[in-house]
Amino acid sequence: MDEPSLEHYLKFSDADLTANRDGDVGAGQKAKMAWSGIWRLVVGPPTAIIGVVVTQATDNALVMLIGLGIAGFGLYVTWRGFAFLTDSIVAKVAYVTGLLRKKLVRGKNSTSYFAEIGPVSKRISSQAYSSLPGGISVHLYYAPACRSLLSVEPANVAEPRPDHPFGPDSAHAWNRLRFSWILITVGALGLLVGVHAATLAQPVHAVGVETTVADYVETHGKSTTRRLYIANDPGYYTPQSESSYDPVAPSFYSLIGKPVVIYTDNGSREIIAFRIGGVLYATDWYLHPEHKTIFEAANGAIAAVLSLLAIVGGVIGVRVGFGMQAVAARPLYGPPSVHRPQAVVGASFVVLAVALLTLLLLLVLTHL
Repeated sequence: MDEPSLEHYLKFSDADLTANRDGDVGAGQKAKMAWSGIWRLVVGPPTAIIGVVVTQATDNALVMLIGLGIAGFGLYVTWRGFAFLTDSIVAKVAYVTGLLRKKLVRGKNSTSYFAEIGPVSKRISSQAYSSLPGGISVHLYYAPACRSLLSVEPANVAEPRPDHPFGPDSAHAWNRLRFSWILITVGALGLLVGVHAATLAQPVHAVGVETTVADYVETHGKSTTRRLYIANDPGYYTPQSESSYDPVAPSFYSLIGKPVVIYTDNGSREIIAFRIGGVLYATDWYLHPEHKTIFEAANGAIAAVLSLLAIVGGVIGVRVGFGMQAVAARPLYGPPSVHRPQAVVGASFVVLAVALLTLLLLLVLTHL
């Protein structure tokens, strides 16, 4: 495998390689990393906020956990953006000599191809996958924090000189994404959400409205959506299935044009009971208001316990990571000339700042 072929398939140029061998990031590479960082920093924080909002819009433990997952993904994207942007500013190049390996991942409707060298994995085309020989030894130049591949050359060329200013390897880069910190952050958020939901659990406070049914719409898909419209109200109410009421309710289509009394939990538009003439059709929550308290408290407790486990897992990950670095005779990747960082305090403060801002937003939303 010659150098031009590597450049063609792995998308870099002679100018990039020349700059990288001198320990510098090329101008074009800086621009690409800066853009990758900017769009992630634009998308990541709003995604995390949306996740927080989702956790506050429900009392269902599964939906809470989905919201926490969205928040975690937002934090991940934000941190990745931070890593790309700092790599473009600091412009430190790390390098390692290793084997080029190919990996194929089959999805349900697509197939993805990757080239892997040391700590770096780069998505490639099917043509590159077919043409690149696996198992050849190469020199890899990469950005340590975001693990972006900068350039590659066959290992039979001269090694870069040790006195060049190469940056830390990705295992020791202070701005490298640490999943343990993300896990701790999301766990802390989930613990607050779970405790908040459990402590504010309360019984149903039924309120009734006497009206006439104007229309009913039922949509069937992966799930059934029900919308009941009443006179002089542009909004809609959400009934449960007919079998959820005691006694079993008549078809909601048959209620169009009829006078009814609708009962909902105060502040909600979910129909927990309704009366037609002298007959009351009621759900369990209307008949037993205290069951709502048990439901909300149980869901909050589930979210809190799972979040606490996430925090414990993250703390264990941090301790294991620091222990591995303490006993390592040399960095996991990279030659002996790689510089060891003095501390990872900067990364910790950034993740802590993101966590505090997210928690502050949560407190503001819960008091609106």
